Parts: sequence; C-alpha cells; structure tokens
Amino acid sequence: MPAPALPAAIEEQLCLLVRERTGIRILDHQMETLRRTVADGLSRFGHTEAADYLAGLRAARASSPEHEHLIAGITVGESYFFRDQAQMAWLREQWLPQLIARRRAENTLSLRIWSAGSSDGQELYSLAMLLAEQLPDLERWNLHLLGTDINAEALARALRGRYSEWSLRATPEAARQRHFRQERDRAWSISAALRGHVHFAYLNLSEDSFPSMLSETNALDLILCRNVFIYFDPAIVAEVMRKFHACLVPGGHLLLGASDLIDSGTLDGFSLHNLDNAFTLQSHAPAPAKVEPAAVEPARADQRARPKPPPQAAPQVVSVSQPAPTATAAAATSYEDITRLLGREAWREALEAAASRQMRGDDSALLRQFRAKALANLGRTHEALEACDASLAREAGDKHSHFLRALILLELHRLPAAEESLRRTLFLDRYFVEAHYQLGLLQMRRGAHLGGLKSMKNALAIAERAQPDRRLHDAAGRDHERMAAILRHELRMYEPDKP
Repeated sequence: MPAPALPAAIEEQLCLLVRERTGIRILDHQMETLRRTVADGLSRFGHTEAADYLAGLRAARASSPEHEHLIAGITVGESYFFRDQAQMAWLREQWLPQLIARRRAENTLSLRIWSAGSSDGQELYSLAMLLAEQLPDLERWNLHLLGTDINAEALARALRGRYSEWSLRATPEAARQRHFRQERDRAWSISAALRGHVHFAYLNLSEDSFPSMLSETNALDLILCRNVFIYFDPAIVAEVMRKFHACLVPGGHLLLGASDLIDSGTLDGFSLHNLDNAFTLQSHAPAPAKVEPAAVEPARADQRARPKPPPQAAPQVVSVSQPAPTATAAAATSYEDITRLLGREAWREALEAAASRQMRGDDSALLRQFRAKALANLGRTHEALEACDASLAREAGDKHSHFLRALILLELHRLPAAEESLRRTLFLDRYFVEAHYQLGLLQMRRGAHLGGLKSMKNALAIAERAQPDRRLHDAAGRDHERMAAILRHELRMYEPDKP
C-alpha cells in the first residue's frame, strides 16, 4: 500500500533539511521511502500533522531520536555478505595475497581497512572472513578493520552481528560453518572471534574531518565506499575523494560501487583499474597541500560518467591526469605555521617544517610532539612513538603528548599501555573530552561494556557543558558541539533500545 501523500512544500523542506545536515540528496525514486518514514515518525513521536513533525525535526538535534529515525529510514540499504563478486574475487585472489606477501617480507604484520558507509556490517565482516582464510597466523597480525556510517541503528545491528538467512545467500558454505552460529529464531550470529577483529563508529562523510587518528581513518591500505556517492552532490563527492586520497598510504586502494558517479576531476592522485564489472582506484603520492584550499565547483551533469569497463581477467591501468604541482608549506617553520599545517591535516608538510626547525637546533618538547603527530598520521607508528616518548622525556606533564601516546599505542594494538596513557591524560586534566571518549571506546573493545558507557557519558557531559563552538585541540575541524553530537550517536549505537 502506498504511503500517505505529503504536501509538496513539506516534502521539499524535509529534503532540504536532510541535505543540509547530512549532504544526502533524496532522489525521486526514494520519495516513497521518505513518505513511509514520515508516516511512521508521525505515529512514533506523537505528531498529528506533517508540519508539526517537520517543526520538531528542525528544533531537534541531529542526534535526536526523531532525526535518527528519519536518517535510518531513508538510508536503509539491503546488503549481504560477499556482495559484488568481481571485487571480492580481486581482493581474495590478487590484492590480499600480494599485500600479505609484501608485509611478511617487510616484517610488518599490519593491515588497515575502512568500510565507509558500512550499513549493517556485512561488507566489513566479509573482509574479516577473507583475512581469516588467508592468514593462518591471524593473531600475530595487527588488523584495523573499521566500519562507519551515519545510520546509528544500522551500526547497532552491526555491533550485534545477527543476520537473516537472506543476508547469507552468497556466503560460501565453509565461511558459514566457520564464522556463524544459527540461533533458535533462525537468525545467524557472527562468531565472537570475528567480531573481535572489527569495530564500528559513527562518521558523517560530508561533515566530519578525516584522515585523523582520532577517527582511525589515517594511513589506510584499503577503503571501501560502495554505492554511497549516488546520494551526494558532485561537490561533496569531490571533497570526499580528496580526503580519501589523503587517508590512503601511497599504493593504497579505493573501491567504489558500480552505481557510483564520479567526475574525472575527482581522480587526481589516483589511477583507475578495470575489474570485471566494477573498478578500483589506486592512490599515488599525494599532491602537496595548498595554503588555501580552492572551492570545488560542481561538475555539469554531462561531465559525469559511470566507468563501464569491459570484462577482463586482470586490471588494466587507465591513464589519469596527475595534479599540477602546487606551493607547499615546507618552508613554513614557525610553531604557528606547523600548527596550521597539522590542523589542515597536511602531515607531510608539517613533518618537513618540523625537520627544518630541528636542523636549526630546535629540540623542544612541543616540536617533538608535532613530529610525533605527523608521523603517526602517516602510519609511521614506531617512529611516532619514539618522538612522543622523547617529547615526554622533556616535558612529562604534557597532557596532549600523553593523549597522543595513547592513540599511537592503540594503533600498535598495545591496549593495556594505551589505557594507562589515557588514564594518565585524565589525571592531568579530568575534563579532557577526547580522552574520556577514547577510553570509552577502548573499554568497549576490551569487553568492559559498563565502564565504556560510563566513560563515554562522562565525555558527553563535558562536551555539553563546554562552549559549543570551542574547537578541540586534538580533533581537527571538530568543536564541542560536534563532539557532543557524535557521542550521542555512539551511545545510541551501544544502547540501541534506549528511548
């Protein structure tokens, strides 16, 4: 039965509100889904008129139950394990074996993968299953498998790891037997061992800052962002692509979906490789950061094209123009300049600037901290830890260095030491909101659910009491208001039945 019709003006305003808060365009074929979601929202939240419902959404926070219900309704996506067989085959047969062999030769047993737009988690768990197949010494590896989404309800389902038979329709029988258990209600549950290798977090691609150690989106080997760009404006796609490139290590890969529309101008720094019925983008050395980022102009509709590669047994490189050289900040050597570079996540330029000062005899604790932060975000974690320890040797009471040390230890999977550094940070400043947040996530990861919730609630209370637009020192582009919104989303993930 069709959903009740809405006044055209209400539909238009709802679409505008969603677009302003999430960057998502509601397309014509999604209007019926919007109407159904609104009809359910009217009943659920006690509204009698669509105009009252709209007014309530406008007045509510983006992390309110009303807003989350709307976003969950319009972003719900049907997915299943081992979806997109061409890309999965490429990962299983080519990319993973080659990367694993190279990491073994380098004696760096580490892999970092991000599923951006992870929905209920099937994509990330599929990657975890592939890794379990190919790594007989899985426990020796430092695996970073992150899934993010703006749908907190979907993330809560991913955390629970329970799926219907329909979600397993493409799952190999061997994987089903090894990694799932069927419950009495016929649902299938992911094994605790596999859940232990993945984690999920709230992140809005159009609003939140990345790459960043705080969101664990730095120095990645692989990003999967499939069938997400179809909802975004070209200008947002261009900006997200630029940031994805900054998230990847040189040679890292980005997998998009066959339905994603991208402009040729967004491919700077990538080369395009054809697969059977999809494609992958490989990252090259990043373009130097500009002093003032230029505004991204939306491309005309006739400039957008979906790559339609012919079937091939192996990827073929498609020539893509590389970005023209731009002025770098390598010569910027004042502390203010380096701080600005770090704030813009220009890690390489910040590292060069710090090295320039060191060559002139500056060996301060703060400069060591700058160096540690840049190295860590570039994935050079062991060097970053040495620089951080050198900073603390000069100034043992610096809370930011202790916090940075905790983030580095988290990346090295040294969880007890990371927790000790976080607690040291909070001993020095009990109002350090990022430290409470990271401690909560760490406690969750270590199975201390109640302690983790308490730490995250402490972080939320601090963020809500702070001046909303005051920027966070250790989270680029994020203020206390945004931090509070993210914490509300994540608490709803871990407390999905909370009214």
